[in-house]
Amino acid sequence: MIEPMAKKVFEGLAYTIWEDDEASVVLLEGKPIQASCVEHGNHNLFDLDCPHVEKLLKKIFS
Repeated sequence: MIEPMAKKVFEGLAYTIWEDDEASVVLLEGKPIQASCVEHGNHNLFDLDCPHVEKLLKKIFS
């Protein structure tokens, strides 16, 4: 099965927003600060231990 690609949906001076079919992540100067996923909804700032978000981050930084 082909894994869906991560796509950059917004790029500003400091913020970047990435998403795929399962999650979205906001990066501030390359560091994740906010995330949400289809299963759990919004995640708080320090709770990025979600398998959907983890897969997206691996796609972004690999």
